[in-house]
Amino acid sequence: MITSLDHPLVTALEEAAHGRFPEPDGAAVVGGPIPGPCDSVAFFADHIVVAADVSESWVQEQFDRYQSNRSPEDPATGLAVFLGAFSAKLGNPAISANLLTVSPYRADYLHGTLEPGGEADPGWAAYHTEVRCHRYVGAANSGVIAIGRGPGQRWDVHLRIDESDRSGGGAAQELLTAAKTIVPDRGLLFGSAPLHDPRLLRIGMSSGFRAVCTEVLFLTRPTA
Repeated sequence: MITSLDHPLVTALEEAAHGRFPEPDGAAVVGGPIPGPCDSVAFFADHIVVAADVSESWVQEQFDRYQSNRSPEDPATGLAVFLGAFSAKLGNPAISANLLTVSPYRADYLHGTLEPGGEADPGWAAYHTEVRCHRYVGAANSGVIAIGRGPGQRWDVHLRIDESDRSGGGAAQELLTAAKTIVPDRGLLFGSAPLHDPRLLRIGMSSGFRAVCTEVLFLTRPTA
């Protein structure tokens, strides 16, 4: 369970986390803005879910335009037009585009120690609330695990791996395994892989995270 918040984004993410994805029906489902600093557009297969202060008719119009502008020669053109219209509508805020992944809580043997402490990456923290950090120290790898509330009050994770441990994906896998053991309420843990960095997606999936959707966040209500 992500949260008790009644919103189509929460429902869609909860269902997708358990392998039940929306029908590829060309629909745009719109809910209002939800608690937190950002609005969200979640892209599933030929189906989007919006959490922002926009009308369903306006979103459907933009989505239809996006569909009609796509072409085999340049499939990204329609998406650029769609996101550009969205950004302008919301006041041109900062944007973060990621592939969203999810893993359940898992009690596991840790190869190191976890203690409260450390600092989250400021860029990531700006999109989250209730951010809490733990410092992980293992035999070969160490870093900071940050967990914070994302859209829909879900729990998101972000890693800051110590500079000396960045030789490969092993450090990230070790920290992600540790992160699953500290999810509040033993619920779902979501991770974000930037669209420009498929290496992080591979690391997340090799650590037991499953892809659920592509998500674009608009920082419309920054807290600082």
